[in-house]
Order: sequence, then C-alpha cells, then structure tokens
Amino acid sequence: MASEKNRFVIVTPMKDEGPYILEWVAHNKAIGADEIVVFSNNCSDGSDALLKRLHDLREIKHFDNTSDRPGSPQKRAYKRFLKAGLARDEDWVVPIDADEHINIKVGDNTFQALADAVPDAKMISMTWRLFGNAGVVAYEDRFVTEQFCRAAPEHIPRPPQAWGFKTMFKRGLWDFIGVHRPKRPRISRMDEAHWVNGSGQPMPERYFTGQWRSMRDSIGYDLVQINHYSLKSCESYLVKKMRGRAHHTGDSLGLEYWTNMNQNAEEDRSVDAVLARKKDHYDALMADTKVSRLHENCCNLHKKSIAQLSKTPEMGDLLKQLRTTHDE
Repeated sequence: MASEKNRFVIVTPMKDEGPYILEWVAHNKAIGADEIVVFSNNCSDGSDALLKRLHDLREIKHFDNTSDRPGSPQKRAYKRFLKAGLARDEDWVVPIDADEHINIKVGDNTFQALADAVPDAKMISMTWRLFGNAGVVAYEDRFVTEQFCRAAPEHIPRPPQAWGFKTMFKRGLWDFIGVHRPKRPRISRMDEAHWVNGSGQPMPERYFTGQWRSMRDSIGYDLVQINHYSLKSCESYLVKKMRGRAHHTGDSLGLEYWTNMNQNAEEDRSVDAVLARKKDHYDALMADTKVSRLHENCCNLHKKSIAQLSKTPEMGDLLKQLRTTHDE
C-alpha cells in the first residue's frame, strides 16, 4: 500500500559549482524534490548570479552564506536552514552536495517511489558509489552523468570514502543536521528512528550514536545509492584543488585524494533512468535567456581558470600526473 504524499526538501551548501548547477537542479527535480535550498559562500565563478536568477524564478531557494567568521560553511548552512524553518517536522530533509546525484532504483525513480518502497521508514542512509574520471582529461559543458559512467564496485570497503553515506530523514526526529547523518535526537531509541539502508534493511543499533559510513552488515544499494562525482575531468580537478573542499576550511586536495577517489572498475549507467526527465527540466531552465547567459558565463569562467592554472608550475605538473594516473 502506497504511503501518503510526502514533501522532500533538499538542502546543500555550495561554492563555485557554476558549470554544474543547472544539471544538478534538473536532476533533483526529475527525482521529485519539492524544494531545493542552496546556501552559497564566497563564490567567484558566477555561481551566485545564476543561483539568484533561479531563486527569482522560484526554481530554488538561494541564500548567501558568506561570512567572515571562522568555521565550516557547511555547518553554518545547516544551522541556518533549521533556524529558518524551511522544513516542517513531517517533511523529509535531504542533505547532499553539488557533486552528488541521488540515484533511485525503484518504481518511477522518484523520492516518493523510494518512500513507498519502505513505507515505515523515517530515515534512509544512501551509500556513495564513487565515480572516477573515466579517462576524461578535458572539461566539456556536458551532463556529468553522461561523461562519467565508470565507478567503484558495490562491494569495495576501501578507501573508507567508498562506503560513506548521506542520510535523508524526517525533520521531527532530530535537532541537528550532520554531514553524513543527523545528530541530537528527539527520540530515545533506535527502533523509534525506523532507520533503513539503501536496500530498505534496518540499520544496526550502533548507528544511533555515531558512524558516517556503511559496513558489511549495513551496506545496501538495491533501492537507492548516491553517485558521487567528486573528481570529474582532469582539468576541472585543478579548479577544485584551487577552490579547496567547498565546505571545509584549510583542506588541501592533491594526487592522493585523486588516486583514492578515482574509481573506474565498473560501468554504471543506472542513473540514466531519469535522463529524459532531467533533460526536459534542463531545457526548461535554459529556455530562460538570462539563465542561459549566466550558465554560459560560469562555463567560460571555469575554462578561463583551467587555462590560467595549467600555466603554473605546480598545477601543470599535477595535470601531467593526473593524465598518467589510472585506476586499475
């Protein structure tokens, strides 16, 4: 029996993701997101202007999250989201990043179909599937999901990030959004959480108080996974390194991170189940001349950054290393 209609609210912090914003928004609309809330910070690639236009068109809700105060922009965004009351207690809150595409594999591949598949669930942990660069060197303005189709095997516990997860949850159960799972429960026991994995199986008791990744007794991809496109092309990775990890302060990216995350062992095109719907949403967004112009500006600024970075000795050497480093 299908559950009654739910409301699904995505929340994300974001910095300098300009070339990828429209595809990401279109994907989330294709899987049935009712609200997309973006907190951007310190953008220099035209992202903020594009996000503002999407906000004005009521396609998303956008907030400037830039601050001179120390601390994680991600945690600041989550606190502001909760304080603003942007989700009701009965709503599903879905905290994800701009390089993550939720891949629902049941029914019509929507959030509602996922909720219907596990009608008693109030929390669902969606495990990452790491997608490598698939040998793509040059940046192109094409869908990420079409360019990068090679991923880690499902059962690969190393590197640790391979089984990291993100957790969607009913707002009324918890008082704090963590990066991988909510914190500060309003409930007192695990059985009250009705917490399942990506295959709809109950999560072990220990997750109630901690842990950020799946293990052999909690891994599951049958109903949903998160396609994690953390690298993209070799050229785009230079821009990511310059930017740093968008939601952390002081983190550095280099060859070690690339090597860990560049997983290309298997082809996985299951996310294409929503490709036609995503294209329709994308085309509708691009039909707005201002959106189209702002998107093109983001792409051009991305290309300009790549050209400038490639000329520096450090980044030039890194690019050569990325070209010759392959997942085996």
